[in-house]
Amino acid sequence: MEDTLVSGFCTYCGRQIINDKAVVGNVNVKMDRTPEIVNTLKLAKYSMYDKDANGARVLLSKAMQMSSEYSDVWYMDAVLDKRNAKADMERARQYPSLGIFTESDVSVYKNFDDSGGQALLIFSIMIAFFGIFISLPIGIIFEVYYLILAMFIIGIALVAVSIIYVKKHKSNIPAPVFEDEDNKAKQAALDETNRRLGSEKRP
Repeated sequence: MEDTLVSGFCTYCGRQIINDKAVVGNVNVKMDRTPEIVNTLKLAKYSMYDKDANGARVLLSKAMQMSSEYSDVWYMDAVLDKRNAKADMERARQYPSLGIFTESDVSVYKNFDDSGGQALLIFSIMIAFFGIFISLPIGIIFEVYYLILAMFIIGIALVAVSIIYVKKHKSNIPAPVFEDEDNKAKQAALDETNRRLGSEKRP
């Protein structure tokens, strides 16, 4: 790339290269990695849809290393790292969006991995198990068999209520649809229709 040019393209990978200072002897260049960031964030969003929190975190970290000056990365981080969610939300509002992960997505994906419901269910099963386990020797020793029966009924009821709660509050995340991909699909369908109409008109 000539020093006097404002931008150019890498002959190896095809990425656009921006020349910050198009002056001979003082050339600072930076790569436009926006398409790569967009694709990485899309993959991270698909990972969240698949309930793969670890995969999403790895991809988000990769996107942040490329650039942290987009609101999408901070909104996604607010979901994946709930400890710093408030600070991430405030930071996200300072940057422009790529349209991949917006503020409205934060509420949709807040329980994407259902980890809270799973923890509640495991806790309920443990309480029921220990309740029954402790009541057995006490009931047998003091001949209060109704205590064993009562703890058994309470344990089953506790687990059943937990299962109902988890199913009722299970996250319902729609499959990610991105505007550019949606437009490509529509264009492909239109091209196919035009091709068929064209072939039908031929004698």
